[in-house]
Amino acid sequence: MCLAAGGLVLVAILGFLFGLMEDGPDKFVPLITLLSTLGLALLVSIIIVSLGKIDIKSFVVNEMRLGENPNYAQLLGYVIGGLVLSVVGSSFMVWTASNIGAESLVPTVDYANIVFRGPFLLLSIISLAVLVPISEEIFFRSYLSKNFHRLGIVAKIALSSGIFALFHAGQLEIIVILSTFFTGAILGFVYHKFRSVTPCILIHAGQNLLVIGITVILN
Repeated sequence: MCLAAGGLVLVAILGFLFGLMEDGPDKFVPLITLLSTLGLALLVSIIIVSLGKIDIKSFVVNEMRLGENPNYAQLLGYVIGGLVLSVVGSSFMVWTASNIGAESLVPTVDYANIVFRGPFLLLSIISLAVLVPISEEIFFRSYLSKNFHRLGIVAKIALSSGIFALFHAGQLEIIVILSTFFTGAILGFVYHKFRSVTPCILIHAGQNLLVIGITVILN
């Protein structure tokens, strides 16, 4: 992980130095986003290793296993269903807030500012649709859930989803907190259904890829 992180940072810095990124006041934002995702992956690893006294490699491998005879058709159905339900649910919350005159609850995020342009778009895909889903799902769905020993499944999902939502709260935007909690609950249900974090990573990656794709198309 350290070697991969170092390689991505090096490519990003070299790309910036050689002027392959767009000029303008927001030119640093994609690089900051990339570095933040790498920092998140490192932080998750440190927490799991230091607090849990766990071998990070073995932990990740074990949590991503699908069992001996996985039902891939069922897994695909849950991944697609979870992705659609999450996107529709979050969009409905935004639509409702906008139509009841509560626009202040809806965050105005310009995703175009956090995505690399041109040949370095791949870096944004790797960081936002690979590193972020793996890091966050391993931590929020797997590690946290396994450490809530005395709680039932529903309580585990609710608590981990609440922490997940607050982690993404930003400026405490209500819609962000609610939609992220809703998504976290879906991911938590899927995690406990399959006893694996892999389908959760796929749903999370699909969401982020969708955002990147729409951003690229609209810009």
